[in-house]
Amino acid sequence: MTRRTRRLFLLYLGLLVVLAGLGAANQQLYRQQVALMTQKAVLQVTLSDLRRASASITGALAVREWAHQRGMIAVPNAREVRDVAPVPPPILPVPERGLEVHTVWR
Repeated sequence: MTRRTRRLFLLYLGLLVVLAGLGAANQQLYRQQVALMTQKAVLQVTLSDLRRASASITGALAVREWAHQRGMIAVPNAREVRDVAPVPPPILPVPERGLEVHTVWR
């Protein structure tokens, strides 16, 4: 084996070790990517479930049901309903004066 052949062989072995290291790092990144994609799919399912639950509380049908329970009527039925005289507002107790704030604008 000549000196040049020995150097090329050592260079080849060094590059082979570097390539093996890059391959191992690549496989680790691939496993991490697969785990993140799985986590993303789980989070998307969770998000859709939460959106469905939120729509049952704040959606149009929920708001309509809430309004009907409190005596509100739909606009198309408004002509069939008679107005009632308003009730005077309730008299609330006056809160105690413990703190007064004065603002001076300059």
